[in-house]
Amino acid sequence: MSTVYGALAWPRLMPELLGLIRTGRVYSLQHVLEPGIPLWAGHPPLQIMSYLRHGETGEFLSYPASGATELVSMGMHTGTHIDALCHIGRQQPDGDVVLHGGIRSADVSDYRGFKQLGVENMPPIVTRMVLLDVAGYRGVELLADHDEIGPDELLACAAAQGVGFSVGCAVAIRTGWESLWRQDNARFGSSHAGIGVPAARMLVERGCVVVAADTPTIEVLPAPDHAVHQFLLVDSGVPLLENVRLGELAQERCYESVLVVLPLKVRGATASVVHPIALA
Repeated sequence: MSTVYGALAWPRLMPELLGLIRTGRVYSLQHVLEPGIPLWAGHPPLQIMSYLRHGETGEFLSYPASGATELVSMGMHTGTHIDALCHIGRQQPDGDVVLHGGIRSADVSDYRGFKQLGVENMPPIVTRMVLLDVAGYRGVELLADHDEIGPDELLACAAAQGVGFSVGCAVAIRTGWESLWRQDNARFGSSHAGIGVPAARMLVERGCVVVAADTPTIEVLPAPDHAVHQFLLVDSGVPLLENVRLGELAQERCYESVLVVLPLKVRGATASVVHPIALA
């Protein structure tokens, strides 16, 4: 099948993919969206408020029916989300910013968002997912601050878990930092462990088309140049799935599953809030 969005192709439920579902267990990988969750610098705050309360619907609902609605305001990089290919670019010496495929940002963006590479173009993701429980492999609750995970350790972790990579797979990297969610937001969003460019390159070379992690960004923080983002999004067309709940999968040693992610079709957006699930 031809590529439709960077490294992603439109999915098909092939027998070998369905064969990965052995118990029928469905794992939720999303954090709850609520006030007090960690927020990344440069993104708007999450706000949830009642818009219409029960008992206030008399002008359009007849007794005894009653209704309630709410207003939610947030950026698309809030909570568990997937980055679109227009999210990160690489600035050139002349000031131009180049996106995936050599597209100049100035040519495809305006105040309404992006005319190309927006998240509405991302296909549904239904693919084999390999969980690399690096924290479990090291025998620790969570990795140390600023700790870069290298390619050799990812390969050793996969071997210890008895799983391998495959063309078109997703790889989720567990650092253990999920435990800091709403417990230490400042640390969670400023100093976490993650992969470096060598590890990202190894994953791409082995066919990975989505990289996920239990941290707000895939790479080590701080990362002022976002080198891993640049390599995966700009150079490789590989979307990033961030702030993913991986603890339950790791606890049950579910290292192989079917990942399902359905990005919202928000025209021109640089990401989508998502509720990913794993089928095992």
